[in-house]
Amino acid sequence: MSRWIQLVCLLMSSLIMLTGCWDSKEVQSINFITGIGIDYKDDKYIAYAQLIDFSSIAKQEGPTSREASDIWIGRGEGKTLSMAIDNLYQTSQQQTLWTHVKAIVISKNALSGRLEDIFNTLLHSGQLRYTPWIYGTEQSISDVLAPSALLNQSTQTIELFEPIKLYKQHSAFEPIRLHQLLDGIREPASVILLPSITNKNQTWFNGDEAPPLIKTDGFFVISQGRSQGKVAGEDADGTRFVNYNRVYQYPLYVYKNGGKTPDLTLRLHNPHTKISSRKEGNGVIFDLITSVKGVIVEDNGSHQSPRTMEKSAEKQIEAEIRTTFEKNKSRKIDSYGLAEHLYRHDLAMWKEQVQQRADPIKQFKLGKVEVRVKILNASTYKYTE
Repeated sequence: MSRWIQLVCLLMSSLIMLTGCWDSKEVQSINFITGIGIDYKDDKYIAYAQLIDFSSIAKQEGPTSREASDIWIGRGEGKTLSMAIDNLYQTSQQQTLWTHVKAIVISKNALSGRLEDIFNTLLHSGQLRYTPWIYGTEQSISDVLAPSALLNQSTQTIELFEPIKLYKQHSAFEPIRLHQLLDGIREPASVILLPSITNKNQTWFNGDEAPPLIKTDGFFVISQGRSQGKVAGEDADGTRFVNYNRVYQYPLYVYKNGGKTPDLTLRLHNPHTKISSRKEGNGVIFDLITSVKGVIVEDNGSHQSPRTMEKSAEKQIEAEIRTTFEKNKSRKIDSYGLAEHLYRHDLAMWKEQVQQRADPIKQFKLGKVEVRVKILNASTYKYTE
């Protein structure tokens, strides 16, 4: 029995000698990168790294004003991206980790044929996950990585890091994650709509100042690993009905007889478009059938019947689909992903009409565009036949 007691005492004394988490470090002694930016200029890669002061966030009991020291932006240059990243490390003062990256921003220059090289380098480190939100921009990357936060909220809650919450309320330009972009650039015909961001703000003011706030202002159409161009404003309207994965809600303003004030405002939900193709001469005709549900937000005294409202909305949506197609076609941009449709549904026609042509979009045409709108809440409004 005494031998067992001696053994237990020896074991306990050994445990006392051990220290817990002997290799751990405090959060303030590590640089956690939260945002990455990549630019390409003058035959050099420029890597940007955003650092947020987590120690100050941890001490906050509520929203506080953002101090200038809360966000630091690092900038490194090199002939290759790995050289640019190594340039960042040289003055980082302490260990830098990429495991907390929540957003990646790629410049317009880098989108022109540099995506394969960029992600081959970033993903080889093994630290970067496949889930960060990813964006393109025409602005200075250092500007969009150093935004303000509305009402002095934490910078971790801005649209750059949490775009899906705002998108569910206003589905303007669909956010995507890194793995979605990677899946697309590895396919020979996929089209990815990469949201574009800016920090230009003329909507929200703090006194007389309009602080820089992140917003999406369009999308870059990515195909075969490079950008076909940026689509913004009204030129993007038709794409929302044809080539978005999910539209939670978006306003449709229906105008009558070319008026400047809409007669009807609908909030649209979940449009879905079926595409069919047929060969005609040396080109391809695409027929579209779009179905969408909506609710009435505003009826400016027209008191139309539900079916009349639906017909007006259908006519407006058809016009937007056709206008968007023609404008983007003139710029050699396939925002509807029609080439991808051929690749997935008619490979023989894709090889003939797309793979063997330098400018396949030139031979694409829209045929029948049938739109079906279903208004869900018309019974709550008075109307006349």
